Amino acid sequence: MRMLRRLRSNFGIGSSRMAIRSQLAWYWRWLLNVLMMVLVAAVVWWLVQTSYGITGFDIEEAKAHLAKLTEDNHVMKSELETARGTLSELDRQLQIEKAAQGELARTVTQLQDENASLKEDLAFLRNIMSSGTTPEGIGMSNLKVERDGKPNEYRYRMLLTQGGQRKQDFKGKVQIVARVAKDGAMTTLTIPDTPPADATGAFEFRFYQKVEGRFSIPDGTSLKGLDVRVLALPGGQVKLSRTINQL
Repeated sequence: MRMLRRLRSNFGIGSSRMAIRSQLAWYWRWLLNVLMMVLVAAVVWWLVQTSYGITGFDIEEAKAHLAKLTEDNHVMKSELETARGTLSELDRQLQIEKAAQGELARTVTQLQDENASLKEDLAFLRNIMSSGTTPEGIGMSNLKVERDGKPNEYRYRMLLTQGGQRKQDFKGKVQIVARVAKDGAMTTLTIPDTPPADATGAFEFRFYQKVEGRFSIPDGTSLKGLDVRVLALPGGQVKLSRTINQL
Protein backbone atom coordinates (compact mmCIF):
# COMPACT_ATOMS: atom_id res chain seq x y z
CA MET A 1 0.00 0.00 0.00
CA ARG A 2 2.79 2.40 0.77
CA MET A 3 4.45 1.62 -2.50
CA LEU A 4 1.21 2.27 -4.38
CA ARG A 5 0.64 5.66 -2.80
CA ARG A 6 4.21 6.68 -3.58
CA LEU A 7 3.80 5.76 -7.23
CA ARG A 8 0.55 7.72 -7.45
CA SER A 9 2.13 10.82 -5.95
CA ASN A 10 5.00 10.69 -8.43
CA PHE A 11 3.24 9.69 -11.65
CA GLY A 12 -0.42 10.37 -11.05
CA ILE A 13 -2.59 13.35 -11.99
CA GLY A 14 -1.67 15.25 -8.81
CA SER A 15 2.06 14.98 -9.39
CA SER A 16 4.15 18.26 -9.64
CA ARG A 17 4.73 19.87 -13.07
CA MET A 18 8.05 19.70 -14.82
CA ALA A 19 9.69 22.65 -16.75
CA ILE A 20 12.12 22.09 -19.59
CA ARG A 21 14.60 24.98 -20.14
CA SER A 22 17.51 25.38 -22.53
CA GLN A 23 20.86 26.05 -20.85
CA LEU A 24 23.37 28.58 -22.45
CA ALA A 25 27.07 28.83 -21.58
CA TRP A 26 28.14 31.89 -19.54
CA TYR A 27 30.38 33.31 -22.29
CA TRP A 28 27.46 33.32 -24.75
CA ARG A 29 25.40 35.27 -22.24
CA TRP A 30 28.21 37.84 -21.78
CA LEU A 31 28.62 38.21 -25.53
CA LEU A 32 24.90 38.77 -25.91
CA ASN A 33 24.98 41.47 -23.22
CA VAL A 34 27.92 43.25 -24.87
CA LEU A 35 26.16 43.24 -28.22
CA MET A 36 23.04 44.71 -26.63
CA MET A 37 25.05 47.53 -25.00
CA VAL A 38 26.79 48.31 -28.32
CA LEU A 39 23.43 48.40 -30.05
CA VAL A 40 21.99 50.76 -27.42
CA ALA A 41 25.04 53.06 -27.66
CA ALA A 42 24.74 53.19 -31.44
CA VAL A 43 21.06 54.06 -31.19
CA VAL A 44 21.78 56.83 -28.66
CA TRP A 45 24.58 58.29 -30.82
CA TRP A 46 22.30 58.23 -33.87
CA LEU A 47 19.57 59.99 -31.94
CA VAL A 48 22.00 62.71 -30.76
CA GLN A 49 23.33 63.30 -34.27
CA THR A 50 19.83 63.35 -35.69
CA SER A 51 18.72 65.84 -33.00
CA TYR A 52 21.60 68.19 -33.97
CA GLY A 53 20.39 68.12 -37.57
CA ILE A 54 16.77 68.64 -36.62
CA THR A 55 17.42 71.59 -34.28
CA GLY A 56 19.91 73.26 -36.66
CA PHE A 57 22.83 72.89 -34.23
CA ASP A 58 26.22 72.61 -35.97
CA ILE A 59 28.80 71.00 -33.73
CA GLU A 60 31.70 72.15 -35.91
CA GLU A 61 30.47 75.72 -35.70
CA ALA A 62 30.19 75.34 -31.93
CA LYS A 63 33.78 74.08 -31.76
CA ALA A 64 34.98 77.01 -33.85
CA HIS A 65 33.07 79.45 -31.64
CA LEU A 66 34.55 77.85 -28.52
CA ALA A 67 38.06 78.13 -29.99
CA LYS A 68 37.46 81.82 -30.77
CA LEU A 69 36.22 82.45 -27.24
CA THR A 70 39.32 80.72 -25.85
CA GLU A 71 41.58 82.87 -28.03
CA ASP A 72 39.72 86.04 -27.00
CA ASN A 73 40.13 85.02 -23.36
CA HIS A 74 43.90 84.68 -23.82
CA VAL A 75 44.06 88.10 -25.52
CA MET A 76 42.05 89.71 -22.72
CA LYS A 77 44.31 88.13 -20.08
CA SER A 78 47.38 89.47 -21.89
CA GLU A 79 45.84 92.95 -22.10
CA LEU A 80 44.93 92.76 -18.40
CA GLU A 81 48.52 91.90 -17.44
CA THR A 82 49.77 94.80 -19.60
CA ALA A 83 47.29 97.16 -17.95
CA ARG A 84 48.38 95.98 -14.50
CA GLY A 85 52.02 96.62 -15.38
CA THR A 86 51.18 100.09 -16.67
CA LEU A 87 49.16 100.85 -13.53
CA SER A 88 52.02 99.69 -11.32
CA GLU A 89 54.47 101.90 -13.22
CA LEU A 90 52.11 104.89 -12.95
CA ASP A 91 51.75 104.23 -9.22
CA ARG A 92 55.54 104.23 -8.79
CA GLN A 93 55.80 107.48 -10.76
CA LEU A 94 53.06 108.99 -8.58
CA GLN A 95 54.95 108.02 -5.42
CA ILE A 96 58.14 109.56 -6.83
CA GLU A 97 56.27 112.74 -7.72
CA LYS A 98 54.72 112.91 -4.25
CA ALA A 99 58.16 112.50 -2.66
CA ALA A 100 59.56 115.19 -4.97
CA GLN A 101 56.68 117.52 -4.09
CA GLY A 102 57.27 116.92 -0.38
CA GLU A 103 60.97 117.67 -0.77
CA LEU A 104 60.14 120.76 -2.83
CA ALA A 105 57.70 121.94 -0.16
CA ARG A 106 60.37 121.51 2.54
CA THR A 107 62.87 123.39 0.40
CA VAL A 108 60.40 126.21 -0.20
CA THR A 109 59.69 126.42 3.54
CA GLN A 110 63.42 126.52 4.29
CA LEU A 111 63.97 129.22 1.67
CA GLN A 112 61.10 131.25 3.08
CA ASP A 113 62.62 131.02 6.56
CA GLU A 114 66.02 132.05 5.21
CA ASN A 115 64.44 134.88 3.26
CA ALA A 116 62.65 136.14 6.38
CA SER A 117 65.91 135.94 8.33
CA LEU A 118 67.78 137.85 5.61
CA LYS A 119 65.09 140.53 5.60
CA GLU A 120 65.46 140.95 9.36
CA ASP A 121 69.24 141.17 9.05
CA LEU A 122 68.96 143.65 6.19
CA ALA A 123 66.52 145.80 8.14
CA PHE A 124 68.89 145.82 11.12
CA LEU A 125 71.89 146.79 8.97
CA ARG A 126 69.90 149.56 7.28
CA ASN A 127 68.99 150.98 10.66
CA ILE A 128 72.63 150.95 11.73
CA MET A 129 73.86 152.53 8.50
CA SER A 130 71.12 155.15 8.45
CA SER A 131 71.91 156.24 12.01
CA GLY A 132 75.52 156.96 11.09
CA THR A 133 76.84 155.58 14.37
CA THR A 134 77.25 152.06 15.70
CA PRO A 135 77.80 151.07 19.30
CA GLU A 136 81.34 150.33 20.33
CA GLY A 137 82.29 146.66 20.59
CA ILE A 138 80.33 143.53 19.69
CA GLY A 139 76.54 143.70 19.27
CA MET A 140 73.94 140.94 18.92
CA SER A 141 70.54 141.16 17.24
CA ASN A 142 67.76 138.93 15.86
CA LEU A 143 68.59 136.16 18.31
CA LYS A 144 66.25 133.18 17.90
CA VAL A 145 66.32 129.75 19.55
CA GLU A 146 63.73 127.16 18.47
CA ARG A 147 63.16 123.43 18.28
CA ASP A 148 64.78 121.56 15.45
CA GLY A 149 62.88 118.36 14.70
CA LYS A 150 63.17 116.19 17.81
CA PRO A 151 62.04 117.41 21.25
CA ASN A 152 65.61 117.50 22.60
CA GLU A 153 67.18 119.22 19.58
CA TYR A 154 67.37 123.00 19.09
CA ARG A 155 68.84 125.47 16.67
CA TYR A 156 69.86 129.10 17.11
CA ARG A 157 70.69 132.00 14.85
CA MET A 158 71.79 135.57 15.44
CA LEU A 159 73.43 138.54 13.78
CA LEU A 160 76.68 139.84 15.28
CA THR A 161 78.06 143.28 14.52
CA GLN A 162 81.26 145.12 15.42
CA GLY A 163 81.02 148.83 16.05
CA GLY A 164 83.53 151.55 16.73
CA GLN A 165 86.85 151.96 14.92
CA ARG A 166 87.08 148.27 13.82
CA LYS A 167 90.87 148.25 13.86
CA GLN A 168 90.95 144.50 13.31
CA ASP A 169 88.68 141.55 12.65
CA PHE A 170 86.87 140.00 15.58
CA LYS A 171 87.48 136.29 16.07
CA GLY A 172 85.32 134.29 18.41
CA LYS A 173 82.82 131.52 18.91
CA VAL A 174 79.38 130.94 20.45
CA GLN A 175 78.87 129.06 23.70
CA ILE A 176 75.48 127.89 25.03
CA VAL A 177 74.88 127.50 28.77
CA ALA A 178 71.60 125.55 29.03
CA ARG A 179 69.50 125.11 32.16
CA VAL A 180 67.66 121.78 31.99
CA ALA A 181 65.33 120.00 34.40
CA LYS A 182 64.96 116.29 35.04
CA ASP A 183 62.76 114.75 37.74
CA GLY A 184 62.42 118.15 39.41
CA ALA A 185 66.19 118.77 39.60
CA MET A 186 67.91 121.58 37.68
CA THR A 187 71.22 121.04 35.90
CA THR A 188 73.48 123.37 33.90
CA LEU A 189 75.05 122.18 30.64
CA THR A 190 77.82 123.97 28.72
CA ILE A 191 77.65 123.47 24.92
CA PRO A 192 80.11 122.77 23.43
CA ASP A 193 81.75 121.06 26.38
CA THR A 194 85.28 122.21 25.46
CA PRO A 195 87.79 124.67 27.01
CA PRO A 196 86.89 128.32 26.28
CA ALA A 197 90.12 128.82 24.33
CA ASP A 198 89.30 125.95 21.95
CA ALA A 199 88.80 127.30 18.40
CA THR A 200 86.18 124.70 17.42
CA GLY A 201 83.27 126.44 15.69
CA ALA A 202 85.14 129.76 15.50
CA PHE A 203 84.19 132.62 13.15
CA GLU A 204 85.89 135.89 12.14
CA PHE A 205 84.42 139.13 10.78
CA ARG A 206 85.09 142.88 10.50
CA PHE A 207 81.61 144.46 10.22
CA TYR A 208 78.88 141.83 10.74
CA GLN A 209 78.48 138.07 10.81
CA LYS A 210 75.40 135.84 10.69
CA VAL A 211 75.89 132.91 13.08
CA GLU A 212 73.81 129.72 13.12
CA GLY A 213 74.16 126.48 15.01
CA ARG A 214 72.45 123.50 16.62
CA PHE A 215 72.64 121.83 19.99
CA SER A 216 70.87 119.03 21.85
CA ILE A 217 70.10 118.20 25.47
CA PRO A 218 69.94 114.70 27.03
CA ASP A 219 66.80 112.62 26.52
CA GLY A 220 64.29 112.88 29.31
CA THR A 221 65.23 116.48 30.18
CA SER A 222 63.44 119.73 29.42
CA LEU A 223 65.05 123.05 28.51
CA LYS A 224 64.05 125.79 30.98
CA GLY A 225 66.36 128.57 29.83
CA LEU A 226 69.80 129.33 28.42
CA ASP A 227 72.55 131.91 28.09
CA VAL A 228 74.02 132.65 24.66
CA ARG A 229 77.62 133.79 25.04
CA VAL A 230 80.06 135.20 22.50
CA LEU A 231 83.62 134.32 23.44
CA ALA A 232 86.68 136.13 22.08
CA LEU A 233 89.56 134.07 20.73
CA PRO A 234 92.17 133.47 21.81
CA GLY A 235 91.59 133.40 25.54
CA GLY A 236 87.88 132.62 25.69
CA GLN A 237 86.85 135.91 27.30
CA VAL A 238 83.09 136.51 27.34
CA LYS A 239 82.46 139.56 25.16
CA LEU A 240 78.66 139.40 25.05
CA SER A 241 75.91 137.37 26.73
CA ARG A 242 72.14 137.17 26.27
CA THR A 243 69.71 135.27 28.52
CA ILE A 244 66.55 133.52 27.34
CA ASN A 245 64.15 132.25 29.99
CA GLN A 246 61.11 131.36 27.86
CA LEU A 247 61.27 129.10 24.79
